[in-house]
Amino acid sequence: MDSSQHLDGDSTGDFERSVEATAEAAHRLRELFTVWVTATVEADTERRADIVLAVYEAIANATEHAYKDAREPGAVTVRSRRRPSGTLEITVTDTGTWDLSPAQRFRGRGLALITALSDTHALTTGPDGTTVTMCWQPTPVLTT
Repeated sequence: MDSSQHLDGDSTGDFERSVEATAEAAHRLRELFTVWVTATVEADTERRADIVLAVYEAIANATEHAYKDAREPGAVTVRSRRRPSGTLEITVTDTGTWDLSPAQRFRGRGLALITALSDTHALTTGPDGTTVTMCWQPTPVLTT
C-alpha cells in the first residue's frame, strides 16, 4: 500500500500530500513534489531545484526529529498555495515534538539551507507540532 495520500483533489494546481514520517516515504514525497514543481512552477531550473531542496530539508527534519520519542512515526504533510501576489507558499507540517535543546538546535544544516534557498521562511512549533513555512516570490522566466 502506498503511504502517500492525496488530500486535496481540486484542480487549482496546488500540492497537498501527507505521508508517514519514514525515510522511504520522505523520498517518495520528494519525487512527487519534484514532479509537481516541474509541471507547475514557472521559474528557471535552478530556482525550481532550490524549492525542491528546501522543502525536502524540511521533510527530512520532520522525519528525523518530530517523532524521535514516539512508538510509531506520525505524518508529515506538504501543502502549497499561491498568495494573491503570486508568491508561492509551501508548508511542511508534523504533529510531533522536536528536541530544541541547544545541543540539537545547531546540529544540522537543514534550517540554514532553508534560510539560504527560500525568499522568506518561518518555523512555528508548539504542543500540536511544527510547521515550516517557506515562500518564494514570482520571478520572470528568461527565454533565449
